[in-house]
Amino acid sequence: MKQTIPRRIVIGVALYLTVALSLYAAFAGNACAVKANGTVIAIAADQTTAKKALAELVEYKTGEAGRTVSYIEKVSFVGIRVKDKAEDILDFEELKAQMSSALTFKTQGAAILVNGEEKVLLKDRQEAETLLGWLKSVYPVEPSDQLGFKENIEIADVFADIGEAMDFETAKKMVLLGTNKIVQYTVKDGDTLWDISRAVHIDQDQIVFTNPGLNPEDLSIDQVLYLSQEAPLITVVATREVTVDEKIAYSVNVKYDDGLLLGEKVIISEGIPGERTVTYRITRENGLETGREVLNQVVRSEPKTEEVVKGAITMVASRGSSVRLAWPCDGGVVSSFGMRWGRMHEGIDLDASYGSDVVAVAGGTVVDAGWDGGYGMKVEISHGGGLVTRYAHLSKIYADLGDSVDRGETIGLVGSTGNSTGPHLHLETIVGGEPQDPLDFLP
Repeated sequence: MKQTIPRRIVIGVALYLTVALSLYAAFAGNACAVKANGTVIAIAADQTTAKKALAELVEYKTGEAGRTVSYIEKVSFVGIRVKDKAEDILDFEELKAQMSSALTFKTQGAAILVNGEEKVLLKDRQEAETLLGWLKSVYPVEPSDQLGFKENIEIADVFADIGEAMDFETAKKMVLLGTNKIVQYTVKDGDTLWDISRAVHIDQDQIVFTNPGLNPEDLSIDQVLYLSQEAPLITVVATREVTVDEKIAYSVNVKYDDGLLLGEKVIISEGIPGERTVTYRITRENGLETGREVLNQVVRSEPKTEEVVKGAITMVASRGSSVRLAWPCDGGVVSSFGMRWGRMHEGIDLDASYGSDVVAVAGGTVVDAGWDGGYGMKVEISHGGGLVTRYAHLSKIYADLGDSVDRGETIGLVGSTGNSTGPHLHLETIVGGEPQDPLDFLP
C-alpha cells in the first residue's frame, strides 16, 4: 500500500526553507572582508576576487625582487554585509594597492654570520657560499695551504625585506673593508705606502689587508687603493708546514774604547752565522704572516760571535768644536749656512745625485723620521751632548723613530722632496736647539 507524506509536513518544510534562505540572504553577506592577523585591511566583492588580487600582487612582487616573495601575516577571507556595495567595495586595482600597503612582504635570503652576528645579507645560500669561496682565493696561497677562517662563520637562511640583500660586488668590498662605505685613494707621483698611511691615519698593514695583491714597494701612479680604518670583516687563515735551510744569527760581543767617538766602531773579528735545517708551521692571516712555529730543527754548524770595539766618548757640541763628523753623502757644498735670498738658511746644501746614499754623520738615536712640510722626507738624529743633525729632501727613508744608528750607517737616499729645486741633501747641525754651521763640525 503506497504511503503519502502528509500535506501539512510538506508545507512546513517549504516554509522552513523559505525562512532559512531569507536569513542567509540577510546575514551571510554580500561582500568579502580581507583580514590580516584578524584585522580587516580591505573589502572585496567576493572571495574569488580577493584571492585573485592577492595572487597577482605576490606574483608582481616576486617578479620585482627576482626571487620568491611571500607575506608574513596570516590572511583570511570572511563574508560580510555592506550597505552600499558601490561605495564600500574596492575595485580590483584599489584592492591590490590596499593589500600591498597593509601586508609585509619578505623574500628568502642568506645571511653570513660572523661569530653569531649577522653581517652580510645575500639573496641566497649559493651566493653566500660563492662569496666565502672567493674570499679564500683573494690572498696569495700555496697548494699545500690549509685554508679556513679565524672567526666562526655560518650561513643562515632568513626572511628579509625586498631590496635589503646586498649586490655581490658590494658584499665583496664589505668583507674586505669591514664596512659598506667604500673610500678610494688614487696614488700620486712620489707617493709611498708610508706617505699614504700617515696622510689618511691608517696603519700600513691595514692598507695591505684591504687591498689583496698589493705590493707595498711597487705602487704605480693612478693606482686605486681601497681604504678603511676598520679591520676586514672576515679573516682568512692559511697554515702550512715548510722545511728550509737557513742561517743562525751570530751574537756580537761589544767592548768600549775611550779612544773612539761615540758611534765609531772597529770590528776585531767578524761574526760567522751558523746553519740549520728547520721545519716551520707558518700561519698567515689575510696574506700576512702572523706566526711561525718551529716544529723541528737540525743544527749543522754553530754561529761564531763577532768581536767589536765601539767608541765611548760622548760628543760635547759647541761652535768651533773639534768633533769629527763624517760627511753624509758624496758631493760638495752648493749653498752655505747663513743669509740667502733675504732669509736665514739654517744648514748647508750638498750636491748629490738622486738616489745616492745618505749616512749618519755620527752614532746616535733617530728622534724623527718622516714627512715635514718644506723639508720633504727627513730624518733627525740625536747624538748626545746637545747635538742633533737633520737630513732633508730625501727620496727614501731607511731609519725608524727610536732606531740606534752607527756612524756611516745608511739612513736614506738623496731626493728632491718638499721645497726643493732639484736633487740635493740639506744638512743641519743643531746645538742646544740652535742651528749652527755644519762645516764647523765636518773635517
